Order: sequence, then C-alpha cells, then structure tokens
Amino acid sequence: MRVKKRFWGLGTLGASALGVLVWASTGAGQEIRSTTTEISGSVVVYPKVVWDGTRDTIIQLSNTGNNLAYVHCFYVNGAPVNPNQPPGPNNPPQWTVTDFELVLTRQQPTMWAASAGRRVDHTSPFGTYGAGFDPGLIPPVPQGFTGELKCVQVDETGQPWPGNRLKGEATMQRNDGDVATYNAIALPANTQVLPGTDLELNLTDTNPGGEYAACPDTTILNHFADGATQIALSSANSLGPVGLCAGNNCPVNTFLTVVPCSQDFESGRQTTVTLQFLTWDEFEARLSGSFSVNCWLTAQLSQLSNAFTPSALGGSTTRHTRLRPVPGQGGVLAIAEELRRTSFSNVTAWAAYNLYTQGNRYDGATTGENDDPLPAPNAVDVISVPVE
Repeated sequence: MRVKKRFWGLGTLGASALGVLVWASTGAGQEIRSTTTEISGSVVVYPKVVWDGTRDTIIQLSNTGNNLAYVHCFYVNGAPVNPNQPPGPNNPPQWTVTDFELVLTRQQPTMWAASAGRRVDHTSPFGTYGAGFDPGLIPPVPQGFTGELKCVQVDETGQPWPGNRLKGEATMQRNDGDVATYNAIALPANTQVLPGTDLELNLTDTNPGGEYAACPDTTILNHFADGATQIALSSANSLGPVGLCAGNNCPVNTFLTVVPCSQDFESGRQTTVTLQFLTWDEFEARLSGSFSVNCWLTAQLSQLSNAFTPSALGGSTTRHTRLRPVPGQGGVLAIAEELRRTSFSNVTAWAAYNLYTQGNRYDGATTGENDDPLPAPNAVDVISVPVE
C-alpha cells in the first residue's frame, strides 16, 4: 500500500443498535453461512469499479435493517503503475487504498458515482445528484481508476460488527448510455461472535463457530470461447437475412475480474493467488492451465490463457470453466463481463454477471469432481481492517 487517506463521515449520529439487530437468515430462520449476492451481509465486495473517462461506476449501498448501520469502506486501486503499458510482473497494480466511513439510517439506501463521490450537502434539490440524506463524505476516485470497493459493517467506535445489514449493487455506465450491472458479493457474519480486527472467513454449516462466511472452493464460469462469433440473426420478412453478423464480424469477448479473499488493509501487504482452471467445450473436450492474481485482476480470457480461444479446442464456441486456488493459497471472489459487437454500424454493448460458486474453502471436499484437485480442508482467509 503506497497511499492511505481517511475521510470521516457522520460518525456521531445516533446510538448503536447493540442487541436488537435481526440477522441475515433464510426464511426458516437459519443463518446464511456462505457468500451470497441475494441477501445482506456484514461485508460487501464490489469486485469491479471503473472510472476511465468513458466508463463510470454507480455504487448502490443499502442498510436493510431498522437500526443505524455504521460502515467502513475501502477503495483499492488495481490500475497498473504505468497506465501506458499492459499489466504484468514488471508493471504491477498500484494497490493504493482510500478509505472512508458512512452512517446509514434505518432502511436507508444511498448511491454515488465513483468519479464524483458524494458531498455532505442536505440542500440538494429533489431529483438531482446527491439528493436525499447524505451518509457521509465519499471521496471521488481518480480518473484511470480500475479496482474494487469493499465495505465492512462496524459499530460506532469503528470495531467490526456482525450486523448483516449491508446489500449492494454496481452499475458500470458508458458515456453513450450502455450499462452493465452486477450484485455486490455479501459475506454474512456469525451473529454470536464479536470479531476482532482480523475478520476470519471460516463460517460454514460444519463450523458454526466461525466469524464470516468462508470463500468459495470453486468458481464456475459459463461463457463463449473468447472471440467466438455469435450466431447470425435473420428476419422473418421478405427482405431476407439481416446481416447483423455477416462475415463473422461479431465476436463475443469475456472479461474476468478477480479479487483475493484475504486482504491486509492494516499493514498493507499485497495478496497473490494462483488459480488453476479446467475448461470444457460442448463436446466434453477439455484443457487446463493456471494464472496469477496479484492484488486485483481484470483481463480478457484470451489474455489469461490460449486455452480460452476457439481454436484451442477445435473451433468450439461455448465453454464451462471451473476455477480453484492452488492448495495453500487464499480464495477469490469474481464477476464476469461480456462485450458483444455487431457488424451493423459497429455497435458494442457490455453485460456483467455474477458467477456460480460451489463448496467452501473451510470444509474442503470429500471427493474430487471432474478431476479437480482436492482442496485443503480448514483453509481460512482473513481480511485485516484498521481500527482507530
């Protein structure tokens, strides 16, 4: 970590909701003990936030409870040190961290654009940017920012608190109006354990005494082979085929964004994870390989490995890919995006989506699946947060 700034918000508002919180649970009243994109948690992770001058990110964060929610957020800039060169071992991520604090009233949603942040100004007219109750001062990210946002629920003193009240979404919006939206990944906490500053991700059905939901054992990505051509569209009228994809000029590219589960915001140590993958085509032919994630990664699949290109498996167009960290290394959280093109007026459009996950790193697995290597049981990822 090279830079660290603190931006204080409305930390003096209201009283703590100690003892009266309603925990994130299923309809039957059972606590959720896995990462989720559907309900609230005590940590929410937005794996991809971007502001590059043509594409901005709208962040939405909500308090789903009926008491105040105190929040400590961390922007992590994963842009390469030299923005004019491709990322790599000689051009690592900046890993600069900017943190800020918020206070959300009961059932309060809030939003902001990454490029603009949000001021504390309660006079903003209804219907304008910044209208509504401001939760605190939110700094803008610098242009060229590509990285993640992680928000942790805390108490009024800044100590991590297992309130399970945070839910989030992110919308990446291009200047021409094209948008791509995904749900933030929530990590529910054990409501019976007061965590310290090292948040242990080891809460599972077999380990109900853990602190926060364990990270996935396997991340599953269903996608087109990178650069595969879409099926041509045709018209039912008398004009005949409509050449939206004539001449094989409509490739589909998939981009993967990966964040390590373990992060040390307290001392600033970077986290590197090597991911192993197996990828299948529709005929069950498969390839394997690996790539590394240093702090934060976003990349087109073909940049990670030639195994993801159509020619690698005889021109097949669809793939099923399973990703797992090598034994002894930390877990990851991920989202994906598709970039589609048409040859008709060269239109492009983005679509973001959350990924399937299977198992968790703490429980391990009793048998391998599809020749996956067995994970090491009792693997615990840790998020270390500063408390002042």
